[in-house]
Amino acid sequence: MKVIRSPFRAADLRDGHANAWDSVDEATLVLSPSPIAMTEPVSPYMAITTGHGSIKRLSVQMAHDDTILSLRLSWPDPDRDDDPADLDQFVDAVSVMFPLAPGASAYTMGSHDKPVNAWLWRADESAPLDVLAEGYATSRRRPGEMSRLTVNSYHDNDTWVVVFQRPMKIDGEAFVSIEAGGELGIAFAVWEGSNRERSAAKAVSGEFTNVSVDV
Repeated sequence: MKVIRSPFRAADLRDGHANAWDSVDEATLVLSPSPIAMTEPVSPYMAITTGHGSIKRLSVQMAHDDTILSLRLSWPDPDRDDDPADLDQFVDAVSVMFPLAPGASAYTMGSHDKPVNAWLWRADESAPLDVLAEGYATSRRRPGEMSRLTVNSYHDNDTWVVVFQRPMKIDGEAFVSIEAGGELGIAFAVWEGSNRERSAAKAVSGEFTNVSVDV
């Protein structure tokens, strides 16, 4: 899995249907239930939750044009959960997370001295969220426009497709910076709304994986 240098502009990759994505390598990640017992210090109830992590795989494509990073995420989901009608209903969602310091943990959402930055899409929201976290129950959700983060999504043939795009370099220490020729730590999470997944109850790809960023 790597971030390729695409011959196409970011605008050509904005739509998940675009033929330009055919030239971008695809990796399929096996997902597993999040280690939810780790939340016990901040949420004893959540820590004993079971049955989460129903999404078992996530397809990932990553590309850049020297200026914009584009991520296309897709996963099978026959239930489109984007319009909760009551408090006991939840929505589909996906996030991509990056460490902001060496040794940060994706499982714990970072820590006080090793924060993480995540991009979050929810099926009931038109705009993405740019999240800064320093451990469980510390997430600060910022409007995606703060980092010029955008998202496009669609649900078709029992599959969700979500495309995140954001400039590779953003001023400020609270946002991940992507360098061509370098490495990028990355992890993923998916929530299945019809399975009542929310917060720490989700499917995850594991700890951060380092991927190379093509020149």
